[in-house]
Amino acid sequence: MSGTTLEQVTRLIDELSFEEKLSLVEHLAQSLRLSQQKRGPQNLRGIWQGHFPEDFDIDSALEEIRHEWEKEWPQVFEK
Repeated sequence: MSGTTLEQVTRLIDELSFEEKLSLVEHLAQSLRLSQQKRGPQNLRGIWQGHFPEDFDIDSALEEIRHEWEKEWPQVFEK
């Protein structure tokens, strides 16, 4: 959507009453829900592709995330 189109839509919305704006939001929400249902789940691999190095080791990253807090709270693990 171009900036000009967005400005035109915004001006039109400003002319609506509260009830009309509420109705518009409900209509848009329903439309988004229906379009999402029709589309189905997205392939997350495709969405994130190119944002991480090819040699990124997810298992070691998860291990670090899961156990990093243990270093911050050593008193919990003292015997």
